[in-house]
Amino acid sequence: MRQLLVIVLVWAPLFSQSLSSRLVAPVFYEIGVSPSFQSNPLNLSSVELKKAATDAEYLGGITNSSSKVITLSANIIYAPRLFAGRKTQLNSTMNSHFYLDIRQRNYQTYSVDITQSLGKYRFFNIGYWFLPEYYLRNYLFKNPGTQISSREVCNFGSNRVWLGLEHRLSRKNRVEYQLNVRNEIYQAPFSHFDLHMLEGGLIFRIGQFDALSITANLQYGVAENDNRIDDLDRSYEYFNIHPTFTFSLPGKHKLRLATRYDQRAYHSEQADDPLHSGRFQEEFRVDATFLPNLSGKLIVEPFVGYRKRQVDSIDPAIRDLKSFSRYWFGISFGFKSVIDMYF
Repeated sequence: MRQLLVIVLVWAPLFSQSLSSRLVAPVFYEIGVSPSFQSNPLNLSSVELKKAATDAEYLGGITNSSSKVITLSANIIYAPRLFAGRKTQLNSTMNSHFYLDIRQRNYQTYSVDITQSLGKYRFFNIGYWFLPEYYLRNYLFKNPGTQISSREVCNFGSNRVWLGLEHRLSRKNRVEYQLNVRNEIYQAPFSHFDLHMLEGGLIFRIGQFDALSITANLQYGVAENDNRIDDLDRSYEYFNIHPTFTFSLPGKHKLRLATRYDQRAYHSEQADDPLHSGRFQEEFRVDATFLPNLSGKLIVEPFVGYRKRQVDSIDPAIRDLKSFSRYWFGISFGFKSVIDMYF
């Protein structure tokens, strides 16, 4: 018993010191504010914009179709060496969006992910993203009991969990295999729109060009409608391509061009569901951000973007009702620094 006590007294401080040394790592943080303008934050079609202009109740009292926006952001990165001297990077992010002219649209997102180095340019990644509540707009709802229709607020919350494994294809090129599980949960009385999604993805990071780096994200998924209220099926399949190009400019400035192409095909073939039956849609989006080479801890990044959805449907009215476009522009101001932490 006395020998065991001696062993514990000798090795406990050594283990404690070893753990402390592995936890010693800088904490990088970045905070920012982004004032911007959005032309059509509710994603209204031209048909809906005309209705909203003549019917004050169509959008539940919302009178603006565009809005000034203030976005607050915070990001923290901490990378101790917990296993075999390899980094374990913890990354947490929070974003708060405030629509000054359409306050119903305000929302927040939170995310945390952990990337574990496995050695020889191999990484394992696990993450979680959470959107507590997001306002779409007021939609027409028919009470199944009374058969009376009224416009009701439509909100949903969403969460996503992902796993990823990354390795090097060549000296400057990498690929990540990713599996995503996502849920969209709608508040009553629109709970019959709940969706559960399973998605596989490939992320290519190409860095072999001196003046250009490329990230290409390919996604394929299936969204299953978790509907226990009516007989309609709102499930769909989707395929997305998100290439991002970062150009090196004179003076070590950069220009990032993030593009997106998303397509969605609904499963429904029900004649009594014109909203989803035979519906296919495509979305195009482009974001351009100038990344100036600034000395010090300040960040100043102007940006501009455009998004357009085109819908094809067996019902021409649905095609016009669900197609929309919008644009935005603004500037991000930030402050980045580092804190040395000792445990």
